[in-house]
Amino acid sequence: MSSLIRWLTAPAIELASMANDTASVIRREQRYRDVPAVEPTPGLIAEALADGTFSLLVSLLVGVPDTQDVRRGHQELLAMREFLARNDWFENPAGYHRTPQRPRGATLTPMSTRHLGRRVELAELSFESEYEPHPGEPARERWLAQDENATAVAWVLEHTTGRRPWLVAVHGFGMGQPSVNMTGLMARWIHEDLGLNVLMPVLPLHGPRSSTRVSGGGLLQPEFASVLHMFSQAVWDIRRMVEWIRGRTDAAVGLYGISLGAYSVALASAFIDDLACVVAGIPAVDFASLARDNEPWAFKAYGGDLRTDWGLVNQVMYPVSPLTFQPRVPVEKRAIYAGVADRVARPDQARGLWRHWGRPEIEWMSSGHVMASMKPSLKPFLRRIAAEHLFARGEAPFATHRDGLGDADERAGESAGEAAAQRADAERAAAGGAAPAAGPSGSERS
Repeated sequence: MSSLIRWLTAPAIELASMANDTASVIRREQRYRDVPAVEPTPGLIAEALADGTFSLLVSLLVGVPDTQDVRRGHQELLAMREFLARNDWFENPAGYHRTPQRPRGATLTPMSTRHLGRRVELAELSFESEYEPHPGEPARERWLAQDENATAVAWVLEHTTGRRPWLVAVHGFGMGQPSVNMTGLMARWIHEDLGLNVLMPVLPLHGPRSSTRVSGGGLLQPEFASVLHMFSQAVWDIRRMVEWIRGRTDAAVGLYGISLGAYSVALASAFIDDLACVVAGIPAVDFASLARDNEPWAFKAYGGDLRTDWGLVNQVMYPVSPLTFQPRVPVEKRAIYAGVADRVARPDQARGLWRHWGRPEIEWMSSGHVMASMKPSLKPFLRRIAAEHLFARGEAPFATHRDGLGDADERAGESAGEAAAQRADAERAAAGGAAPAAGPSGSERS
């Protein structure tokens, strides 16, 4: 009877939680120390509702997990804890991550997509991932049986001439297709307005690497050992893609990720030397806490030995947690932005990373989660990070707020900066020198 009651009331509890989170925004609640208080606006209240709706939709996509899958997932976690302990990877978590080689046989295939009503030219980078869980590691065979996931894929926006810095931009959960990344990562704006080359890795189990109808749907299962493999392979693939870039140019390379992508780049930055910067947007960095906060109602309805052991999940995620490692870039090259009303990756996630990273620059936005990485108010922050860390001093082809621009002058400053960059390119080309190039001919501004 108690199980039946849980099943019947779980959806109502989800809706009540969404309503409570929205009410907390209206009440201006400051739930977290070191996080600014929420100042409610109609837009911010709508964003809190959007976050709640997103979490509810994810719950509906999960469906009712099979009890045998739940039990198997728990047994795999127990076996994984033993496996990690046996190899001393709790004491030496870096040892869990092997060093990959530069990708062999990588192909770069031109393609196009539609974004905001116009055609955008880009390319698909692909190569064999060659990632494998360790011999004897729990869930190894199930992971390797996902054939689509064996190919590493990235979408590339590259300027046709000149030498430009690169930004490796990693998407969040449910993303991974080019048109979606263009919007969610503001990739086209980063490419065209900031003048950067952009490489967008597709996370394992997402986009064309997914074997389910929903991008990332393979993570919505009770087998948490697969999450460890996902983050491990994500770091492996990102490291190889950075090496692919460095095999073609000595230009600066930075890492940028949002949500699940922020988790991935924060972790990868502990294993990559000589990065220009690492930027974590609306970061999720404590997986056990994130999953518990967003646990689908179908999981919550289970009781007894089918309940998720979050302490065990937290232990097993230790070797793939960004909070276990420090980036190899100094504190001044680390940056974070987060939403004060985020109801998916709650503010304590960003705060935890900020503290762990030595309290670097952090931008607290009047925002939730779903819309944060697409808001125009984020652009000055990203523009300044690019100018300060990816371009040499004074060479950014755009102006920033620190150049004395106000909000009303921002777009004019961008246009003036791009015009100056084009003039400089033409002058250097006439002199026979290499220079950062303007975007592809005929490109339009977003």
